[in-house]
Amino acid sequence: MVRRFWLGALGVLLAVSLAWGISEYRKAENLTIISENQYRRSLSDFVTHLDGLETNMAKSRAAGTATQQVYYLTQSLHQSDTAVKDLSLLPSANYGLNYIDQFLNQIGDFTGILTQQVAKGTPPDKEQEKTLKEMHERLITVNRDVQELYADLNTEKIAWVNKPSWWKFWGNPNEAAPAAAEGNEGKATQPASIGAGLEQLDVSLQKLPPFSYSGQTETHSVPEPLGLPESTVTEDQARDIASDFLSINGYPGASPEMSGTSKGSFEGYTFKYHTATVDVCKKGGVVTLYRDERDLGLQKLTVDETASQAMNSLKKLGWNNFVVTSTEDFGGYIQLEAVSSENGIRIYPDKIRLTAGRDNGMMIGYDSTPYWLFHHSRPLSKKLTKDQCAAKLRKDLSLKESRLAVISLPGWQEAFCYEFRGTAADEEFLIYINAADGTEEKIQRIIHTPRGEFLQ
Repeated sequence: MVRRFWLGALGVLLAVSLAWGISEYRKAENLTIISENQYRRSLSDFVTHLDGLETNMAKSRAAGTATQQVYYLTQSLHQSDTAVKDLSLLPSANYGLNYIDQFLNQIGDFTGILTQQVAKGTPPDKEQEKTLKEMHERLITVNRDVQELYADLNTEKIAWVNKPSWWKFWGNPNEAAPAAAEGNEGKATQPASIGAGLEQLDVSLQKLPPFSYSGQTETHSVPEPLGLPESTVTEDQARDIASDFLSINGYPGASPEMSGTSKGSFEGYTFKYHTATVDVCKKGGVVTLYRDERDLGLQKLTVDETASQAMNSLKKLGWNNFVVTSTEDFGGYIQLEAVSSENGIRIYPDKIRLTAGRDNGMMIGYDSTPYWLFHHSRPLSKKLTKDQCAAKLRKDLSLKESRLAVISLPGWQEAFCYEFRGTAADEEFLIYINAADGTEEKIQRIIHTPRGEFLQ
């Protein structure tokens, strides 16, 4: 009797397990179908946008006016960005396409730079025309291979992934196995899956010579620091510099210990004292970074009071002609940026970042690397007056303030401009007009948040 009971129970359990397994299998199969449909849709969008990108690049090269060239370059920029997004929806990390992703980013970067340049009235120079031509010719090859692959995939019922070896037994036993590539040199072989086809495509494209355009980003950059003094310091001299820095920042009589060295553009020495770390650059003997990981006490100071004390500490360190340009409140501490000001002209690339606690206003973070990277002697000469540059602005812009300023441009270029702060359509903007030729160099939108002002 007991035996029959257990046999019955096992039978019920087996039946339940089998039903559960079948249910889970069907769910997994449905998810696979959904994923494949999404991948196919993304691939279809990618192929369409890649073809449109090639067409617009061709038109940008044939455009005879600046207006038309800006239009087609802008379209190229947008379609390269869209194609990259389409590509990101494919499992390209598993199936290749690394070459195409990198190449599309290069196109987007270059066409973006050309768009801004042509819009300001400067046509592409011979070197840029050559780069655009080489990019387009390479894109023709890439687009042709992608279109051919997609056409082949659309003519056959090919799954996104290779079917496992047991598929012919448990799947469709009558389905023909894909032809092996071995022994078929010189003949085009049908890929076993879309993923395999994309892998084959990426391998073939990797054989192309590497494209030489390295690109520029919107981040201001220089090959090496411009502002470091020429002198060099020993470890002992660097320790004294670190000790003086700590004494000014609330640790009188500090005796920091050497804890390591740093490499790169700011090669130097790293010193440790209790919770504080100080980096001293070997070239110039300047403090580049300071971090104090002390426990923060109760908030006793307002944001403005904390910022004021932080700027007083900056002056004690010898930085006298600096003004605060942004402050961000994180509750227990604030972060602020201060830029150099020469005769009322703000030098935005020459900035220092500070972090200070709201318990006592002492600095807990200091980063002078932007200043030492970009600081150099600049010939600042303006040809236009403030009123002449203001005439370039929209008539409905309500001005709040204006000043002269040096701003960063892509790469390592800079521009001497009039900075106009004003309101239009209920939003605030910073608009920069070149003081030499009246070009509108940059527009930034000011975003007001509880933590502070941000620029977009």
